[in-house]
Amino acid sequence: MSNDFRFGDAVDGDEPATVRALGELAGSVDVGAAPYDRLVAGGRRRLRRRRLLTAAVAAALVAGVAGGTAALGEHGRTAGSTVVVAASGAVAAASAAPSATAAARDPFNPVRVKVAEGTANGHAWQGWAALWPTTPDKGDYARQARLIQAERQQANPKVKPVSQKDIDDNWDTRLDWVNYYYTVDGKRQVDDSLHAVSAPGGFPAAVGGASLGVDDGSGVPPVVIQGVQAEVAKVVIAWKTGGTTEAVPVAVGDSPFRYFSVLAKPGTDPATVTYYAADGSVVRTFDQWLRTS
Repeated sequence: MSNDFRFGDAVDGDEPATVRALGELAGSVDVGAAPYDRLVAGGRRRLRRRRLLTAAVAAALVAGVAGGTAALGEHGRTAGSTVVVAASGAVAAASAAPSATAAARDPFNPVRVKVAEGTANGHAWQGWAALWPTTPDKGDYARQARLIQAERQQANPKVKPVSQKDIDDNWDTRLDWVNYYYTVDGKRQVDDSLHAVSAPGGFPAAVGGASLGVDDGSGVPPVVIQGVQAEVAKVVIAWKTGGTTEAVPVAVGDSPFRYFSVLAKPGTDPATVTYYAADGSVVRTFDQWLRTS
């Protein structure tokens, strides 16, 4: 099971299951494994008291959630190490993502970006983010969800079929979907993670990350893939057993976030994770993060 976390923001109206979960995450800063059903139930209670969170509050919160996708399938987890090379030289500055035209955002053809690559234990690995743009109506979302499910199922036969309830609960025009996955020696691995992320112009703080391949026997350490706010230009991870790993977040289509990937250090977890702006100033430091061992 992959170890995921998301930044959340609650919204008014009849919230899809995904949005309810995001609202709960923002209201419960509890890093580590937490039952998804409890998060959703707690979110309903909190939404009665607090219908809208500010972007500033939501962006500052980190919450742990076990189980991964809202309703479109399951994914896995694993442990690891080595230096990461970002696949793109683009360094994210503190700026809003460019507006996308309808023609540029094809919900049935994701923007697929290799966010990092490297070698470990004699194997070549790559971290990927596939951004599926939001759909204008529920019928298109149903088609998109089944395309995502079919792609994921090729690597993991245990990914569940998409149900009508999944479609009814999770369609929202303010949400894109991003599928994190990794390859080893060119082959997509079983473990992946599917996240709802804010579309350009949508509510501004829904993004997440996952630790993929923990205990999966892929031949490489766990691969962490994560989205961050646009002002984050560099990420530095200090490990509990010593040493650091750095990564440069890169753009994925017109997503308002940037994305990075690192290979975990075998047998340990992060002691601190620090985000830096383009001018070298510290944006934020965490002393709790995704489990990698």
